Amino acid sequence: MKAFRGTLLAGLLLALVVALVGWLRPSVLTGEPEGHPQLFRFEKHALVRIDVKRAAGDDIALVETDGGWVIEATGDQAGRSMVNRVKHQIHDLTARATVVADAESAELYGLGANAIRVLLTLRDGETISFKAGDPNPTGVSYYIQPDGDDTIYTVKKSALDYYSLGLDDFRERRFVSFDSKDVTRLTAKLDLPEAKHTLDIEKVGDRLWEMRSPMEMAASDDQVRRFLGRVSALKARTFLVDQGADLSEFGLDHPRADIEVRFGAREPLRLRVGKDANADNRYEELAYVQVDGDDTIYVARRGLLETFAQDPSELRNRRVVRMKGTDVVALDAVLTVGPEDDLSGEGGVRYAAEHWVWKDGVPVSGSTPKRVARRLAEMEVAEFIDEDPSSLKGYGLGSPRARVVLTDAAGNTRVVRIGKPGEPRVDGEGHERVRRYATVEGDGPVYLVDDSLLQVVKDLIRESNRKAKKDVDKAARRERIESVADEEGAP
Repeated sequence: MKAFRGTLLAGLLLALVVALVGWLRPSVLTGEPEGHPQLFRFEKHALVRIDVKRAAGDDIALVETDGGWVIEATGDQAGRSMVNRVKHQIHDLTARATVVADAESAELYGLGANAIRVLLTLRDGETISFKAGDPNPTGVSYYIQPDGDDTIYTVKKSALDYYSLGLDDFRERRFVSFDSKDVTRLTAKLDLPEAKHTLDIEKVGDRLWEMRSPMEMAASDDQVRRFLGRVSALKARTFLVDQGADLSEFGLDHPRADIEVRFGAREPLRLRVGKDANADNRYEELAYVQVDGDDTIYVARRGLLETFAQDPSELRNRRVVRMKGTDVVALDAVLTVGPEDDLSGEGGVRYAAEHWVWKDGVPVSGSTPKRVARRLAEMEVAEFIDEDPSSLKGYGLGSPRARVVLTDAAGNTRVVRIGKPGEPRVDGEGHERVRRYATVEGDGPVYLVDDSLLQVVKDLIRESNRKAKKDVDKAARRERIESVADEEGAP
């Protein structure tokens, strides 16, 4: 009873403290900073126009269009990060402090004739306007005065410090953008000391690419996407206006790289990379870049040249089965006895009604079929060995250690053969990792692949053999039961 009274008294005391704090400092309960009024509040998506007027006359207007945001005076794309910065900083801006009411000397705070004036227009026509002043003596806050309010406040520095930046800072620095899924062809004419050839890669299917030049071969989807990523990631360090400029000054008349990206649903994109440009520090390597149809010459990082200059043979597709693990609906594996063990047998599974089942319809427990489907379908070649072997026997592929047939929902099949061990891979610690010869029937080349592919096939065969043994034992028990029943029922 005493404990109950103590708890009750403690609860009452806590309620009294909360009520007292709420009466003395209501901001604690409401979440509103005490003496720090909310200056503006609007939904970010409602902003459609930003006008920045400055005493020097270099006014800036950013306008939302169907294609995004543009700088009204030039038609250049406005920086997404800058527009988002305005939205984020102003849409619910709260003052840090009230400096003075009915200020007679606004000039003292940078809010006089030289103040930066900002007008924000919302989708419904409502406007929000204010003057942005100087930083306060500590430099961590800026003075601000909303239009129609005689009071001067301070707000966080990040809310206002960007309005004094130059026009280029309001431009979108990513000057090449596209949807890589819509790309149908990538061509790059290279004139580099380490690469003087034309790279030509064509899309032939979903995530499937064929290199047409400088050699004919299947190209890696990952590598092609890396190329496209380097192009789309180009970001301008500096903007130079080309007004009849001599392109030879920038090395753009005979570019080191002339890159064209073709699409299924838009006009081609072509850009040229010229001479090296001066950088602010010795760690950054820059070059002049120009995009067809654009009057601007950009200064951007030249790292994409290194990407395009790599040996074309390194672009070869190492996923040679050309299936996805999730596409496989049937697996049929045969394993023969090997020198390292006598495990052998056959195993077949099917994917039906969102489950892997044995051929007799019994569900497969565990994740082995899923692992086999993924590892074999997405098998990645460690090394290309023989382009056109006259005989597979030398690699243990004539009578392979394992033969796996993969079938997808459309009835397409790919057959993987795994043979004897080849040259091992030595890791950084000097340990040897077993690799095996493998081939895909009908493709010809022989590859070296990781030994783990054989191990997952062995897992499937072990489980298949265990099931077969259980089925035999079950059949034997049933036969004995029926035999006993027959004997007991005999006259």
